[in-house]
Amino acid sequence: MINKIYPGFDEAVADIPDGASIGAESWGVAATPQNLIYALKKNGARDLTCVTHNFVPLLIFSDEEATMPTALLPQLKRLITPVVGVQRMGAGEFVKEYVEKGLEVELTSHGILASRLYAGAAGLGGVYSPVGIGTVLAEGKEKRVIRDREYLFEQPITLDYAFIRGHRADRLGNLVYEGTYRADQPLMAMAAKVTIAEVDEIVEVGDIDPEHVVTPGIFVDRIVQIPGDGLGTPAKLKAMVSLLGSIDIARKMLFREPEFEKGAETAGETKPRLEMDVVAMRAAKELREGDYANLGYGIPNLCAMYIPEGVIFQSENGALGYGPLITEEEIDKADWHYLAAGGRFFKPAPGMALFDVMTSFNMIRGGRMVSIMGALEVSEKGDLANWNTGGDALGGTIGGGMDLAVGAKTMIITMAHTTRQGKPKIVKECSYPLTARECVDLIITDLAVIEVTPGGLVLREVAPGWTAEEVQGLTGARLTPAPDLKEIEL
Repeated sequence: MINKIYPGFDEAVADIPDGASIGAESWGVAATPQNLIYALKKNGARDLTCVTHNFVPLLIFSDEEATMPTALLPQLKRLITPVVGVQRMGAGEFVKEYVEKGLEVELTSHGILASRLYAGAAGLGGVYSPVGIGTVLAEGKEKRVIRDREYLFEQPITLDYAFIRGHRADRLGNLVYEGTYRADQPLMAMAAKVTIAEVDEIVEVGDIDPEHVVTPGIFVDRIVQIPGDGLGTPAKLKAMVSLLGSIDIARKMLFREPEFEKGAETAGETKPRLEMDVVAMRAAKELREGDYANLGYGIPNLCAMYIPEGVIFQSENGALGYGPLITEEEIDKADWHYLAAGGRFFKPAPGMALFDVMTSFNMIRGGRMVSIMGALEVSEKGDLANWNTGGDALGGTIGGGMDLAVGAKTMIITMAHTTRQGKPKIVKECSYPLTARECVDLIITDLAVIEVTPGGLVLREVAPGWTAEEVQGLTGARLTPAPDLKEIEL
């Protein structure tokens, strides 16, 4: 009988040569095939290409405690990813010394990476995508107009090896995943010449219900069971949660509601602006029962506290209808298998659905989602800049924002009206690198509610005590007061 079981991780990666391309999923610790990555690090193969969704170091852990794809950095020749580093911690600064030594970094979006892997798996010649038009992702790519809309041609991605983190496998290679660990792993397994899976448990053929198989064995070549002292075991994952909860900066990022600074008050400004939770409350009023919503990091996350019953949350790494976020008082309930795309733990909920990233971005780009995001700048035409403050491409993180901006049924932006230096964030033209062109429908700030229309920006509501003229004075683009202009009501 076919038997794909290998005795250990070193044996499973022993034949990986210099120059190989490796796919390894990573949403923080979640879904990361840590043991295989660690074995490849010890293997020493060089000039590798790494394809991963998030290339983020875990600075407080050694590779022996938690091994991310970043452990392979000294061995890489090329990196393909939507996320290099964490925005709030310097983004891609940590890879720049390697770039100076010849590392090639190709940035993409979360959704386009999934589509390119699918194209590679299916033997397609590539895909045409509306994501990235007018942004840095368009540089050097073929453009084509299809049905009056611009598209970019994206090359397919195939892999020499895929490293997979599964939950259960049988000797035939049939794989079952747990929670949000699917992510892009089914796509990577299909796009690879050789797929190697590390799993919690190996069972006999027939012990996995055929209805539960996510990745069929035809796409899996080698299986290794994670030993009790291996990386990513339930005990080690639990210990990691406890440690993160004891570190102030980690606890703030993973379990605490975000803290905000208001936009700067201009000289002589004495009227109070809205608190950011009030901005979130106002944005939540735009949602209705039956809406599917994707909430970005920061103020959009706060909207969850005020959204009416019947609104269903979606997380781009593969969850729909998930429950509330885990708070500081509930750290003991945090489970790495239930991690939202922004890195926050959540609770499972009745009716929740779990799926892979390709399915997720079919939802996102298919016009079914209301998206609430933050912004650095919004132009008078509704152009959005929210991923990078300029400089170079490694100064920001693309993630799935470009897909969300292009594909949303409705795009709502929540932000402070000005920067801390008093500079307008609503401008005639964006000065920062674009996320997407003409995608914003509504802007809600600590001073106003502004609708983006074909004829320009319409001022619909102002903060209590503020006038249209005062709001205009802090705005870099022309506002047209609505005939029924009113104060913001909650």
